Amino acid sequence: MRRSLAGLAFGVLVAGSAPAQQVISAHSGVIQMVEGTAFLNDSKVEPKFGQFPEIKQDQVFRTDEGRAEILLTPGVFLRLGENSSIKMLSNRLSDTRVEVLSGSAVAECDDLPKDNAIVLVRGGTTMMLVKHGLYRVDTDPEARLRVFDGEAIVKDEAGQLTLKSGKQTLLGGALMAENFDKNDTDALYRWSERRASYLSRANVSSAMAMRDSGYGSGVGSFGGWQFNPMFGLYTFVPYSGIGYSPFGYGWFSPPTVIYYAPAYFGGGGAVGAHAPITANAPSAAAATHFPSVSRAPSANQISAAAGTFGGGSNGGGGSNGGGGAAISAPSRGGGFSAPSGGGGGGGMTRAGGGVHR
Repeated sequence: MRRSLAGLAFGVLVAGSAPAQQVISAHSGVIQMVEGTAFLNDSKVEPKFGQFPEIKQDQVFRTDEGRAEILLTPGVFLRLGENSSIKMLSNRLSDTRVEVLSGSAVAECDDLPKDNAIVLVRGGTTMMLVKHGLYRVDTDPEARLRVFDGEAIVKDEAGQLTLKSGKQTLLGGALMAENFDKNDTDALYRWSERRASYLSRANVSSAMAMRDSGYGSGVGSFGGWQFNPMFGLYTFVPYSGIGYSPFGYGWFSPPTVIYYAPAYFGGGGAVGAHAPITANAPSAAAATHFPSVSRAPSANQISAAAGTFGGGSNGGGGSNGGGGAAISAPSRGGGFSAPSGGGGGGGMTRAGGGVHR
């Protein structure tokens, strides 16, 4: 099975498993998935395996009785609920601007490079998403922005407001930060969480395939959007290190996935056995290694991940004996942390051969 290894940020995306290779230009606005009925301008969107329509600048995309997932810059997903519409004001990766015309839109920002910008627009109000997080714009019954996680800068003619996690503001009137209940969710939020779970499974599969192909070892390391022919979609693969979605699911780069995949798949099982790497009550050890991630892996999951690869299959001398790398955990709001290069032979260190971070 051929695998595409070129990231969107490097110019093109290639759907390697399709009968004919599909090349998607390096712009925001790729329609990844449609459930139900959706239209691009006045043309009905007909999803086909390995083919992903693109919302070009000034085009309008809308859902009818359905939902949709759109890829913006690598690591940023925009999901629309039923009877929702957007207009692509700018589809450049370095300047992505989307106007929310009607309905509801959820933006999951898992990676925001410094040279990229994600701006949502509603009427005369602009909302710049400046941190890793989860954001939602609704137009009915009153237009408002909610920040479930992260930070947004909201501007209109009257002034500017910074919203952080757990805050919302109405749009179209006086900007004012107010609290809201982050546990008060609906079908679009729950669908977005399921999509995040599914995409993170595809991430592990893609990162493993890239590692097995020699990518991620230095020369030829790629990240960004990666087409996974087994899942039939694009997933996000970090350029280095690891990260977490606002829903608590992991993103792994090729050099780091080998240390985490067994715990991620429930002890090395098949993809169908996936469970999110979360801990409602992390142990002291897990809290130490993941100080800013409230849904971090537990100490047992971390040890299981490291131990599965020890003792022979990946080098001698304990867990991942040939590895010798140290991995720093990311903060919930700060993107990804790269593994530092280590010496071989001695394995990873932490209580019985676990992973040292």
